[in-house]
Amino acid sequence: MLYNYLMPEIHALPDESFLEMRWRCLSLAADLDRLERNRVEPSDRRLLKLREAMAVLLGDGPNRAERVQLILSDKTPPPVYSRSIKK
Repeated sequence: MLYNYLMPEIHALPDESFLEMRWRCLSLAADLDRLERNRVEPSDRRLLKLREAMAVLLGDGPNRAERVQLILSDKTPPPVYSRSIKK
């Protein structure tokens, strides 16, 4: 089947994406170092959310992207706009 022929072998996929994943890890580490140097409070809610998301990334289980998205999503309700009705 042509579709299966074009798909990379399962063991080749991590090797192809390793450098990009490595870059992302290093970039995140640098960002966290900058926050520490700027003395961001460890109790900052945004930093706490990032730590919670990183715990998901390091843990086992499916749907990591979905779970991280839910952690980092803004859960405040959207603004309510009132319209003036002219008669």
